[in-house]
Amino acid sequence: MPAFWKGIPAAWLREASYTSIRLGLYKPIVEATGATGPFEKFGAGCVAGGIGSIVGNPFDVLKTRMMASEGAAVSIGEVARQIMSTQGMKGFYRGA
Repeated sequence: MPAFWKGIPAAWLREASYTSIRLGLYKPIVEATGATGPFEKFGAGCVAGGIGSIVGNPFDVLKTRMMASEGAAVSIGEVARQIMSTQGMKGFYRGA
């Protein structure tokens, strides 16, 4: 059963960061661009979602690495240090 929960802390961080950025930026983007019509608001939502994805992607990479680890569960810190030491910051945006 513990294997079922591998990566869940990183998944929570990903969801919290992605959702809060996405929802928090939508209204300021709409106001800054003066979006009034449905297509303009759709565009504002796309921009907010894109920025949220950029912010949340490192946590998605951590989650995937944690879930794919063999044996005992590894911590977010261990996986983050491994990625940073082997690939640098670019490693957190792999697959973006």
